[in-house]
Amino acid sequence: MAEQKQLEIAELEGGLTELITGNLLETGPSFNVDSNLYEAGLDSMAIMQLLLMIEQKFGVMLPESDLSRENFNDVRSLARLLEKRLVALKRP
Repeated sequence: MAEQKQLEIAELEGGLTELITGNLLETGPSFNVDSNLYEAGLDSMAIMQLLLMIEQKFGVMLPESDLSRENFNDVRSLARLLEKRLVALKRP
């Protein structure tokens, strides 16, 4: 179970990194899941675009309460948040 969760997190991190580097921010080759998104250029407009991309790619709408600097600090934090929301959606 823990291995599956790690795999899911890794897949989410990969998908988010793809969205961010391919469509949202101009990042260098050293960009990784622990890179600070704000230092990479994430601002309020980019967050809105990212929220739309997340909804389209993963089918999850993040509530306003999740829109914290901590949750959007890096891809790893964002993937953990997204994983929690996806788990919550699967519960009956």
